Amino acid sequence: MADITTSLGLRPLSGHLAAEVLAPLADVLADDGLQSSLRAALPDHGVLVMRGASPTPAQQIELADVFGEARPPLGQNPRHPDHSLVCVFDSDGGYKADKWHTDETFVDQPCSGAVLSMQVKPEVGGDTVWTSTEAAYDALSNGMKTLLDNRRARHEINEDNFAIHPVIQTHPLTGRKCIYVNDIFTRGIINLPPTESDAILPFLIRHVQRPDFSYRHMWHDGDVVIWDNRCTQHYALNDFAGRRVVHRVEFHAEPFATTD
Repeated sequence: MADITTSLGLRPLSGHLAAEVLAPLADVLADDGLQSSLRAALPDHGVLVMRGASPTPAQQIELADVFGEARPPLGQNPRHPDHSLVCVFDSDGGYKADKWHTDETFVDQPCSGAVLSMQVKPEVGGDTVWTSTEAAYDALSNGMKTLLDNRRARHEINEDNFAIHPVIQTHPLTGRKCIYVNDIFTRGIINLPPTESDAILPFLIRHVQRPDFSYRHMWHDGDVVIWDNRCTQHYALNDFAGRRVVHRVEFHAEPFATTD
């Protein structure tokens, strides 16, 4: 960890997740050693911040490829006219992500993470908050951890697009456990009686959202944030006036182990 911290200039940003990367983006993209260090740092910190990096779309895709394979995003979200891997989230188009969620959990293999860059920053507001689902798991009582072992939950975006995932997942690289339910996509714990699911699922959703597990990023022009989608949730605050535009590139790397 010391070598990684030194080479990247890592600076922790909160108690449970997030670190700032002081190494310039151009240096990282030109150096295999720095890329290896950056790749190793992500699962340890969950969120990595590169302030004012201002990548071109091609550089943003190249950065995503450091962590896995950049792939087209799911759904019909607008894409960059010259780069189909870059999703454009523009508030003028009515886009909002103002509920806590992990991306794409309604499919069997969601993206492993994503690279987000700020293109048009509102004058005030529009922060994004990430939370550590690993820290949230660690804070559960032993009794609750035992109760959640081998439980499975249904995640769906509509009746035709759903997946079943363990309520507790284990990160493929760190071995740390995390709570894997979220407010947008999780509909219920399928191997509990409905009345018990109706009580436990809302508790878990609220628990993950506790501020002490979180990092809040106040955006500046050109900022880049990379997050591990396997062990975090995020929330974009809808508290701004004017326009907010971000570019997102997702990547796929080591997935969770598949289950029957």
